[in-house]
Amino acid sequence: MAQQMERKIKVSFLGGAINSAVGNAHYSALLMDNIYELVSGCFSLNDENNARTAERYGISSNRLYSNLDELITHEKGIIDAIIILTPTDQHAIQVIKCLNNGIPVICEKALCTDPSEVNEIKSALEANKGFLSVIYNYLGYPMVKEMRRLIMKNVLGKVNFIQIEMPQEGFIRIDKKGTPIIPQQWRLKDYSIPTISLDLGVHLHMFIKYLTSETPISVVAKSSSYGNFSSIIDNVNCIIDYTNNMSCNMWFSKIAIGNRNGLKIRIFGDKGSVEWLQESPETMHLSDSKGKRCIIDRGNEEIEISDQQRYSRFKVGHPAGFLEAFANYYQDIAKSLRKYNASNELQFDECYGIDEANEGLKLLAAVQKSSQSRSWELI
Repeated sequence: MAQQMERKIKVSFLGGAINSAVGNAHYSALLMDNIYELVSGCFSLNDENNARTAERYGISSNRLYSNLDELITHEKGIIDAIIILTPTDQHAIQVIKCLNNGIPVICEKALCTDPSEVNEIKSALEANKGFLSVIYNYLGYPMVKEMRRLIMKNVLGKVNFIQIEMPQEGFIRIDKKGTPIIPQQWRLKDYSIPTISLDLGVHLHMFIKYLTSETPISVVAKSSSYGNFSSIIDNVNCIIDYTNNMSCNMWFSKIAIGNRNGLKIRIFGDKGSVEWLQESPETMHLSDSKGKRCIIDRGNEEIEISDQQRYSRFKVGHPAGFLEAFANYYQDIAKSLRKYNASNELQFDECYGIDEANEGLKLLAAVQKSSQSRSWELI
């Protein structure tokens, strides 16, 4: 007898309109594996954009709402989760409102703008025994999962040092007329933690957490503003000490001309090293202490995770990419959400919740504090 297919997870979007930076990417990734069904939403506070998005996503007009309160009133008890895709400074109040109404939450990173907001969210999460998962889509790349396996299997030995970077060029680019290219307005405002850290730094923190499980202890950092928008930080350099005597050089930037999205990580252990670049996601470079160097892809015989059907939608030689990684992370969230629905307990494996988000915000707050004090700061 054929195995019965699990019921689709019914979700609503808050934010994610077709004119947003992330809406279409989330929509495409969400539906890729036939696990989720987008059934309703409030996509924009602009009525025209809201209606256009609902039409594009196939949402009926009677399940399109003009604000979060309306959505909760009509969808509570019907949907399995709400996916929050609004600007970061709106997340805390929206997440708490959903949790207080018993609605599981999947939230775009960063979870919020300040560690103090995490405490409020955590109180609501615990009081309601709710579900909250934060999206870190880059962790969905199959080769990133393979890198984690290498570290867990001690192939690299003890990890001593990590060099990780995420350089982009958006805040120093100009158009053909020489006019600065203007990003979304919410990106042009800094908080106690600069927006560049909430945008890029959280990804790098979660990479290290996912791959090594180590915890940051102290940091020294320098933050700068070099680009077209002098009121915001656009370049951050850090040296971070972690548990288990591991150290890290971290750089993220919006003024690195020539870099579209140069996410790169190099991990050095006492037995070997591995390197991965997001713009070449299908391969990683593995070296050992005897001088051997090789390129690993999904076709190598020693691969154990990245060739699983769950994470690979077509045969090796046909590259997977950003949207596939996004979809993989949504698969991982679905697994945890279904466990929660069955047991009412939060159990995360390949995805993450509030504790890791809190750790990341504390790290990034210390980065900013160090940039101002010009000294090492405890996390």
